[in-house]
Amino acid sequence: MRNEASLRPILMSGLGVTFLAFLDTGMKVISTTYPLMQAITMRYGAGAVVALVIYLIFAKGWPSPAAFKRNALRAVVVLATAACFFTAISRLPLVEAITLTFLAPLLMAVLGRLILKEAIAVRALLAILVGFAGVLVIARGQEASQAHAFDVIGLLAALGCAFFYALSMVLMRQQSSQDSTLTIVLLSNCFAFLFVLPAGLWQWQPVKLEHWLITATVGLFGTFGHLCLAWAYARGHAARLGIMEYTAFVWAMIFGYYIFAEVPTNWTLAGATLIMAACLFATFSAPRARVA
Repeated sequence: MRNEASLRPILMSGLGVTFLAFLDTGMKVISTTYPLMQAITMRYGAGAVVALVIYLIFAKGWPSPAAFKRNALRAVVVLATAACFFTAISRLPLVEAITLTFLAPLLMAVLGRLILKEAIAVRALLAILVGFAGVLVIARGQEASQAHAFDVIGLLAALGCAFFYALSMVLMRQQSSQDSTLTIVLLSNCFAFLFVLPAGLWQWQPVKLEHWLITATVGLFGTFGHLCLAWAYARGHAARLGIMEYTAFVWAMIFGYYIFAEVPTNWTLAGATLIMAACLFATFSAPRARVA
């Protein structure tokens, strides 16, 4: 596995998170309109089509049997991530759901250490803690401003999403030494679609034209986002790249306000400031000092 010291992996990771923020917004519409398994089937069906077209254009030859086996295992984790996340955004405000999933960078650092034996850079570790402090500020503000308690199922789903997403990113980095970026993205989408298809058909309801258009857009953004992330995690340290996940909050705040009429509070803005500071701190950190 490569560990580039340049900013390229970090910037590409940030671009991938941006694409996925558009996916999240589209899927909030779909997941609040259709049954969960149908929503997941629509998402990965669109993703599989886009990924296949890109693979046929740019790749040479088909993936090996070993690649199919490796990516089938990761697809199960990807499906668990999607099920948890779509449950969370269907039950919680978008900003709230995104905020709760920000445990993922912390878990990426820990899982990267356990699975990949990667050391954790001192500055990256500090940046993770600063970013998570921003998340706590936001959560405190939500508690102070809301009369109702968190939806327990939504809360647990968001936390489960954080774990499975972190695991999927670490597994992606592990696979990057054996499989190309195009192979990882293609097989992840195709296996996820095939695994969820029976349940999706069981719950299927008629789909409106505008929702098909949203699904097609989701397929584009999801595939481009995962291509960016796969490229970045093949070249960058999991703990350092995980910080860029915090930028999703800014997109959730923007989309939540303009599309779902969710107004950010002063607590939210203060937390976002800490999150952005953490991202900049990690981006310009020196990769030398490490904590074993």
